[in-house]
Amino acid sequence: MVLAFWVAGDLQLALFWCLHNILPFGIVYRSDAEERVKVAVMEVHIEQTPEPRQSIGISHRQIVAVRLLQMPSQELMGAIAYERDINPAIELLERESCNYCGAGVDRGAHACPLCGMSLLGKESHQRDREDYALERSLGTPTTGTPVEDDGSDPMVRVAGTTERGDGLLQMLNLMIDEDESEIAEYLVGNLDHHGYLVDSIIEDAAVELSCPPERIEHVLQLLQRLDPPGIGARGAQECLLIQLKRLAPAEKPRKLAELLVKNHLPALAFRRFREVAHAVGRTPKTVEAEWRFIREHLHPYPSHGFDPDCDELVEVAASVRPDVVIHRRGTGFEAEVVEQQRYDLHIHKGYQWARQHMHEMGGSRDDQQHIRTYVDRAQSFISALKQRWDTMQRVSDALIDLQRDFLAYGPRALKPLTRADVAKVVKLHESTVSRATDGKFVLLPTGQVIPFDNFFDPSLPVKQALRQWVATENPKRPLSDEQLARLLCQGGFEIARRTVAKYREEEGILPSRLRRSRS
Repeated sequence: MVLAFWVAGDLQLALFWCLHNILPFGIVYRSDAEERVKVAVMEVHIEQTPEPRQSIGISHRQIVAVRLLQMPSQELMGAIAYERDINPAIELLERESCNYCGAGVDRGAHACPLCGMSLLGKESHQRDREDYALERSLGTPTTGTPVEDDGSDPMVRVAGTTERGDGLLQMLNLMIDEDESEIAEYLVGNLDHHGYLVDSIIEDAAVELSCPPERIEHVLQLLQRLDPPGIGARGAQECLLIQLKRLAPAEKPRKLAELLVKNHLPALAFRRFREVAHAVGRTPKTVEAEWRFIREHLHPYPSHGFDPDCDELVEVAASVRPDVVIHRRGTGFEAEVVEQQRYDLHIHKGYQWARQHMHEMGGSRDDQQHIRTYVDRAQSFISALKQRWDTMQRVSDALIDLQRDFLAYGPRALKPLTRADVAKVVKLHESTVSRATDGKFVLLPTGQVIPFDNFFDPSLPVKQALRQWVATENPKRPLSDEQLARLLCQGGFEIARRTVAKYREEEGILPSRLRRSRS
């Protein structure tokens, strides 16, 4: 029998027969053996049975929201345009945008409601500034230098001044009150092709605009804080003094250089170092070294560093448009999301009505599926877009509260901050805060466009101090990394030499041996 089962190929049945009929005391082991064989020969059945179970999943709306949140502004513009083109259920109202920050503006508005930039048409600006520049070109230069007759058309210079002035005017409008915009236009319009103003600009503007000279002086000081350094100066002397103040840190001014520029420029131009040294009580070698510093680091004509063929200075900064604008509001600051001011998306009324009355309308199954698909897709997209704006607003408000000193006083007041700290304040996950800030930019009240990353960069104050020390070092004996580390430690920054070397490389500053002047 065993052989029959074996020949038949049924080894399991052969084993079962042996266990059941041959082994003594089979009664003792039979039940276990039988169970094992029965399990072995048991057939396997696959069937579906309902079972309640909790699991974590992500919906389509959440996927869309995550993707939109992490997009930079330029990529988001493409996503909105694509969605508008393929989805007939979406209606997009895109307002005219500010050339600087990209926010939406109403027709006929004179200034951007978000960043404060002037929105007056280029033609009207050009006519005003051409009048100013033409009057200026017919006058006598105030610097005492002869006007170069290079054979060029003077109206080409007027046009070049006009286009450079557009960028300056827009940046200046960020820093002034609305009732001072006329003063700003007058000052910028009167800049000559060197970037200078006439000596009598305060008195001229006061008469022309019927305005107190103190207010004009205030706007002029703000203009002189803009780039290029020295813009708005009333001659080469004031231009160089402005650049010296910008170049040297407040705690280490170059007093000798300021003294030479104020009182001895004509003598230095003819290299009369002994005469100047006797007047200032220094050695001729010291005076000569300071004059060399002035010549190497300062430029008497601020606007010459910019290509006159450029459209606007502001376009350099605006090549990256801000996603959020932070501006002053009373004694504090306020943040606004640019996209929210520009785009207005909603569902087409016809599709919305059809979706609500689908059962009453009847229609084919394909028509109902078409309406349902596109309306649901539009709702998901618009909801995700609003969620993006809400998240960016909450994160920006938290950054204003946490880095208020940075906004008020600059990089030296930056506090150590992580995205996890912001996440706790806004009650969001750290990864959500990262998506809301990565690759996005902020327009500060000073007119500077910076990445969100700067709010979380603890090295920013150190790098600023490092740049200042290198800018004011002796070119003959540049500071080593070890010396820079000691100076930074004295300034309150606990930093090692290797960290100084790392920051120096990140800032594109050469080692001391390569910074040494060869002259």
